[in-house]
Amino acid sequence: YEQVKYKNMKILVSTFLSLLVIGCNQTGSKKTQKSFLSPVTIDKIAKNLLNDTLINALSIGIYYKEDTLTRHYGELDKLENNIPSNETIYEIASVTKTFVGVLIAQAEMEGKLSLEDDIRKYLVAKYENLEYNGNPIRIRHLLTHTSELPKFLPESINELFNEVNDDLPFRIAEVENNYSKSKFLEDLKKVIIDSIPGTRFSYSNADTELAAFILEKVYDKPFDSILEEKICSPFMMPNTKINLSESQKIRLANGYCKNGIKAPHMSTKLWGASGAGKSTIPDLINYMKFQLDESNEVIHKTHQTLYNNEIIYGDPNNELGYFWILNKDEDFGKSISHHGGAFGTQNWLILYPKENFGITIISNQGDWQTAGKLLNVVNNILVEIKKSA
Repeated sequence: YEQVKYKNMKILVSTFLSLLVIGCNQTGSKKTQKSFLSPVTIDKIAKNLLNDTLINALSIGIYYKEDTLTRHYGELDKLENNIPSNETIYEIASVTKTFVGVLIAQAEMEGKLSLEDDIRKYLVAKYENLEYNGNPIRIRHLLTHTSELPKFLPESINELFNEVNDDLPFRIAEVENNYSKSKFLEDLKKVIIDSIPGTRFSYSNADTELAAFILEKVYDKPFDSILEEKICSPFMMPNTKINLSESQKIRLANGYCKNGIKAPHMSTKLWGASGAGKSTIPDLINYMKFQLDESNEVIHKTHQTLYNNEIIYGDPNNELGYFWILNKDEDFGKSISHHGGAFGTQNWLILYPKENFGITIISNQGDWQTAGKLLNVVNNILVEIKKSA
């Protein structure tokens, strides 16, 4: 799902941020959608993207200090005139991983676990295979994709990527719909670790599912309940779920693959922590507001570097926090980001804590190139603002 590099994102967003600051200073007002960026500017750029025949719909949410802006475009389903709105629920895919990072940090602060814990402390069976030359997989390795676990469990999903075509999402969905937590734990016994954990980055969804399992162990509650109790309820995110209610399912946007084929929804019989999250733009704005408060000890912890021993996603300045990609900007401080790509959706969530700024952008189109197109929307906004500055 994740075929995206983070190169040049720092430049795009930092320039965008500087122009937002100029706009806010010019108006001198707050808590109005026109105070920091004209919706007309965003509308012009977004509508250009909708000329792409693959793109059905687009939603954008911005939080800057105490200002917010939400914009929605297109049709969720072509010729249906169902324009997305603040009520639209999108699959946010791997952005879900950042919730797990918060929950692990909270558990750590509460003394329920340590990042240095051998993960086998929380597994019933011995799992003698989950180490290399006496070096065990630790919780910190799950958070940074350095555990040496495979990208997917079951391993058969990894093999499906040997033949990438229009049927791939459906073949993956079929495997996932016939999988289970018990099978995951059994397959974990078959994993072969061939390098010291913590020394090599290798993106893994199995990492995050195992982290959710550990959270269930330390809290003695289902992962869904932990997420609701510690993030969604206190930070006003009522439509952010792994498993939606029946009434919420009605608002879940359809997603589309390449060539306009309707994609299967992301469903899982695992914990769903690696990419089965769903949310709305207003919920994500509240989440960005939460994430931008680095006076919160848990948030401050999740934004700390846990791994920076190699070039990650092609950018030597990238570092890894609690599932977050961290970077640095000379003027605006660190950037914090994550990309999410599912069968039929692509999205980015990008933060600059120093300037109290965040942006989320989502399309219900899951082609491999869509993530780059979404970043181009941001880039084109910069160009237009520069012209009018």
